[in-house]
Amino acid sequence: MKKRMTLLARRDGLSIGDFRSYWAGPHAALALGMEGISKYTHNRVDKILWASGQGAAFSIDGIVELYFRDEDAMRSAQASTIGRRHIPADEPNFLKGWTLCIVDTEGSETGGSGRPVKVIVPFLLGDASKARFAEAFSQCANASGWRSALNWTVSTARRERLWSEPSPPDGFAVLWFDSVAAAHDAFDEGAICRLFAAHLAASTAYLVDELSLR
Repeated sequence: MKKRMTLLARRDGLSIGDFRSYWAGPHAALALGMEGISKYTHNRVDKILWASGQGAAFSIDGIVELYFRDEDAMRSAQASTIGRRHIPADEPNFLKGWTLCIVDTEGSETGGSGRPVKVIVPFLLGDASKARFAEAFSQCANASGWRSALNWTVSTARRERLWSEPSPPDGFAVLWFDSVAAAHDAFDEGAICRLFAAHLAASTAYLVDELSLR
């Protein structure tokens, strides 16, 4: 299975409510017209729990997770009339920013029963070793009993008509918690914060409201 994670920034002057409504309404209906989509998830940003390095390092109002059954399906969807023409033409109706990351995933893709609260942490590695960070992150998550995954960026793309992140994330750490309070506790200058600060050039922990459309 192939996965895309796209960072979205809403159009200037558009309310959060209108942004989410258009994204989940007309735009999602258009996107779901592409063949080969196995799973389609909106992660609507509720708040920033913690940030290091460059502060709020990324300009994000939402993150799309779009799964395809294989690389051929992803390529065909992108080359279709919907993927190539209609979706890019529709995006300025609700977006100012769009940054695509094709990722490889290590770890669980779901929070599982009883862990409905999701935090996504896009990050920049800087001079850090990918292997060393992955090992430290896994040890921290396992010791704390969190369900977690790492998504490593393998390629990126931008839209000509939209702003894009000047430094796309090198990866995305994803954590699931039992409650919003537990997520706040984890990022209240705890072990995960020390790990991110020690290994990464920049990172931002976003508490997200997950909406599954397929």
